[in-house]
Amino acid sequence: MSIARLRQFARAARLVPRAADLIRRHGRPPAALYFGEAPGDDLMATAVLARWREVRGSRPWYLTRHPGLFEHNPDVDLVLDFEPELAGALSVLGVPRVRLQYHRYDPATDRTIGPRGVHLINLMCASAGLPPLADPAPRFYFREGERPPRARDPLVAVQSSALAARFPNLNKEWLPDRMQQVVHALRADADIVQIGAATDPLMEGATDLRGRTTVRESAGVLARAWAFVGLIGFPMHLARAVGTPSVIVFGGREHPVEDGYPGNRNLFTEMHCSPCWLVNHCPYDRECMRRITADEVIAQARQLLANER
Repeated sequence: MSIARLRQFARAARLVPRAADLIRRHGRPPAALYFGEAPGDDLMATAVLARWREVRGSRPWYLTRHPGLFEHNPDVDLVLDFEPELAGALSVLGVPRVRLQYHRYDPATDRTIGPRGVHLINLMCASAGLPPLADPAPRFYFREGERPPRARDPLVAVQSSALAARFPNLNKEWLPDRMQQVVHALRADADIVQIGAATDPLMEGATDLRGRTTVRESAGVLARAWAFVGLIGFPMHLARAVGTPSVIVFGGREHPVEDGYPGNRNLFTEMHCSPCWLVNHCPYDRECMRRITADEVIAQARQLLANER
């Protein structure tokens, strides 16, 4: 056993009294679930929690770095800070510890490895021993009076980059200058608001909310919007959770059936190598992304706006 693993066991042992106190105060949960540190994964986990309650009739605990995603969620009994060792301490006391999973990263090939053709949410369900969902989709719950109404006039939320993600992935990146073309064109149809990280490329002509919103405030912005235009990542999942249709530039790294949502306009490039699931390396200079033009994205966004009207 490695030294790091021994240290994890030692920390879990030290947390047993705290775990016992949590059980004493809140009752014994059916399980303690967790995934990792990225908000998109935790948001997808809300679908697993809903499936757990539907199938087993109980509500587990969940460990997360993003508690705002779980506020007012009826499918989770207790939300705790993300400490895998605490889940280990709970398991010592007889509480099942469930690490949700889908793919694993192989550094030797710079590729994520896992079953193909299955939605990530359903792979997470399988890791918890749950049957798949016919329509896998994350859940987000506003408290009473928190959800803003849909904007009266057309409003489009955009995201220019995903490189500020907890685990950045170059092969999810489109071209910022093309997103700028999209923003310029759509200004004739709608007001534009930009969400995302403070370090994302600024889109001229958009109301700048980069780095200025909490996850719950971002949910409110997306709930007001008539459409979202962006990339694979947390805002895509959040838009689906609040019911806002999206145009998502997939390229060819992953197929929409594995990580997307049917109601969206998912721009996927069919190539001999796609979906490749490569993370940062690409032997073809991301040709799958370069083939997706600004005009395609603009046309799809305008169709969504026409549908919303």
